[in-house]
Amino acid sequence: MNTLEKEKQGAAGSYTPVQGITAFIVEDVRALMSTPLPGDVIEAARQSVLDWFGIAIGGADEPLVEMLRAEAREQGGNPLATVVYHGEKTSTAYAALINGAMADALDFSDANLAMRGHTTPANVAAALAMAEAQGASGMDFIRAVVAGVETGCRVGTLLNQPYLRKGFHPTGNLVPFGAAAVASQLLGLNPRQWAHALGIAATQAAGLLASGGTMSKPFHSGKAATNGVIAGHLARRDWIARPDALEAPEGFLATHATGVHDDRLFAAKGRFFILDTVYKQHAACQLTHSSIENLLKLRRENAIQLADIKRVELKVPAPHLAVCNIQQPTTGLEMKFSLKATAAMTLLGDDTHAISAYNERRAADPGLVGLAARIEVIGRDELKAGLSISTIELTDGRRFTAQCDTYEPLCDFPYQRKLVSKKFLDLAGAKIGATAAVNLQEQILNAEALASVHPLLEFAKKKA
Repeated sequence: MNTLEKEKQGAAGSYTPVQGITAFIVEDVRALMSTPLPGDVIEAARQSVLDWFGIAIGGADEPLVEMLRAEAREQGGNPLATVVYHGEKTSTAYAALINGAMADALDFSDANLAMRGHTTPANVAAALAMAEAQGASGMDFIRAVVAGVETGCRVGTLLNQPYLRKGFHPTGNLVPFGAAAVASQLLGLNPRQWAHALGIAATQAAGLLASGGTMSKPFHSGKAATNGVIAGHLARRDWIARPDALEAPEGFLATHATGVHDDRLFAAKGRFFILDTVYKQHAACQLTHSSIENLLKLRRENAIQLADIKRVELKVPAPHLAVCNIQQPTTGLEMKFSLKATAAMTLLGDDTHAISAYNERRAADPGLVGLAARIEVIGRDELKAGLSISTIELTDGRRFTAQCDTYEPLCDFPYQRKLVSKKFLDLAGAKIGATAAVNLQEQILNAEALASVHPLLEFAKKKA
């Protein structure tokens, strides 16, 4: 009996789970998905979807989105799924690609410390395209989003800090596993097929930190979404991958990780990582947020005048320097990946929450450039997660210091809903109008009760 025949025999009912890391993740996530989701998990998913739609609509007209739409029209495909906001239909894979990149185009999307990347741009994009194509219910859609986040975070929690080998980007390398789980969940795959879907995702996992500040960074989320969709569909056809691709010799962990902690994975059995999602309140790289919050606090509490600032020191975890330390940004996108620029904007009173605050004109402003020159960014190995220690030294010798870690979840869902809702209404309302944005918000916050995802897509369309 050849390999394919053995695999198909497994599909017929004689499957014995492979013992190992991949099998554990598959069984753990499938177990979570086989019972009713807790209320707080559903609420977390609602907030993630709400945040996703706001950011996607806000970034819908970015040049990279127009390029991807043009490519989809040129390549063609069975029109099964909708491009958010624009309304045209394309293939499920292309819709996932475009919507995933769109939801990360502003670099305003959420994060999760378990995998140190953007968990939902790709997972929601894959779930939305798949749910539409499959005619799935709103609850099916929500459950798939949760399955995606849980799978990607479980792979992330395996990895030793700094998680991936130098140069790899967690969103590009870890999120494809989540998107493959999204597709597996919505396609109703069996455990064997889930494992192969993760194997297909593993062999496609890629993404470079060097892409930060370019169009290729949000492309990571788009590719993760479409790769997951393709992985699920191929697995449904009994495509053979490594069902142990994570832990296999020369597999994903051996080639991508700096170390493996399967004890942390096993200890997380039954846990919902989606509850630890962190939502951005500043429209820049997440790794700049702790420094921004520190400087806001110091300005607020000490009435610091710009003319009195001698120098500013930002101590951040050393790995941050490879991501968001562009010294002299020239575009709005580069500003989002510059600790110096975002710190200078904060001290100058710029609204770092607003996507319009980051632009080429502002990057070249002499006042901002001059202040940025007085800011020193220092990478420290002992600092972990998102912890930043910020110090302002004045010309009279006084020093003020603050520290915080914006990677820590709020753990206050009602307050968090208010923050996410305001962000959503600001972003979506500017594009589709306030009334349509409120209507879309109501649909999203009731998504689990919808018969399909069509109302979400309809309310998200741009104004005629």
